[in-house]
Amino acid sequence: MGRGVNMDDGFLGGYNYALATVGSNSAQILETIATTAITSWKANFLRISLYMDSGFYSSPISWTGNTISYTTLMTNVIKYIAQNNPSVYILITLRSDSSMVDQDTADGDAEATGLPASGTDAVYTALVDAFGSIPNVLFGLSNEPGGDKISSTATIAAAMTHAVSTIRAEETAKGYHQHLISVQGNDWTSDLSYYATTPLSATNVVYELHYYPANGVASTSYSSYCSKLPIVVGEYGPSDNTDSNGGVFPSSFFTDMENDHISSLAWDIEPYNEIEPALLNWTSSSDTNFVPTAWGTVVKNYLANP
Repeated sequence: MGRGVNMDDGFLGGYNYALATVGSNSAQILETIATTAITSWKANFLRISLYMDSGFYSSPISWTGNTISYTTLMTNVIKYIAQNNPSVYILITLRSDSSMVDQDTADGDAEATGLPASGTDAVYTALVDAFGSIPNVLFGLSNEPGGDKISSTATIAAAMTHAVSTIRAEETAKGYHQHLISVQGNDWTSDLSYYATTPLSATNVVYELHYYPANGVASTSYSSYCSKLPIVVGEYGPSDNTDSNGGVFPSSFFTDMENDHISSLAWDIEPYNEIEPALLNWTSSSDTNFVPTAWGTVVKNYLANP
């Protein structure tokens, strides 16, 4: 089982919006966050999101175009974590990219709700080229495609099928093994019911659920899915997005994860900026802070004593 946390990329949740620390300590910061999650919090699973079109900066960046300021940084960091922690798995999620479609832009910013399109193929291919030789890496196709905008899960599934085939083609071309690929569902990927009756035909695919139960009242939607699908809870946390109310999250969730053998990733370990529900007390200074919030204490206790 994978038990772990979500962590951010070189933008540090927006704190490092201009990637100004590249060349000095950005890599060290990210490596320290990951190492702390692994050694102190006992995580054996990390989800690292690539935010390339999410409003943290004035204009989108490109994996293939910003090779010094972003791509080299993230490639080196992910390889460092993977190679120094071979028993830890890393889900590399293409959280947002300008090639994606149907992003929610109602507030003026491109949200991380893009649906992969044909233009995204080049990014997936480049990610396979960068990380395909690493055995403990998984590929996440998107974050929460469409948010609540897309009513047709069949549309999402078709895009996922195409993206999976793109990754598989590049793995075959390079002679790499088939990595696990995480695909997403409808309604902020809280709804996997379509896949339960119409799973993708591809192999080595897992279905990603995001779980934020309303008002701390447990919903066992994952139990109905796990009997039909291999699932992973890619994000979970208190629904009110307040890090101070860790107690509102149902403790039954952790029992269910263990009983049903479901891998899970808590949101979000970020010491530099507040991305709630936050696992850490945050600071807008450059001081690294690994003091858990109330929510962080709940998760840390689970990871240490599953």
